[in-house]
Amino acid sequence: MIRLLAILFRFLMALLLVRLGMRALSSWLGPRGAAPGPGKPPPPEDLVRDRICNTFLPRSRALRAVVGGHEEYFCSAACRDRALLGVSQAS
Repeated sequence: MIRLLAILFRFLMALLLVRLGMRALSSWLGPRGAAPGPGKPPPPEDLVRDRICNTFLPRSRALRAVVGGHEEYFCSAACRDRALLGVSQAS
């Protein structure tokens, strides 16, 4: 019984070493800087805050406007218009 467990343990250790070797080899030979493939998430993107509704969203999806001489980001045209209206009423 002990001999069978020793054989099983050696077999599992050999599988583990083969797995680690394959992972190291694939990371060493794999493409560098390639676009994410299927099943891989895209790289993280900077988030910006809409100061009107306090929503955070990716910079690429935000609407930009110059409000009071500063560039600001908004989640929707309604929030952008509210910010622009607030500046025009304060003037």
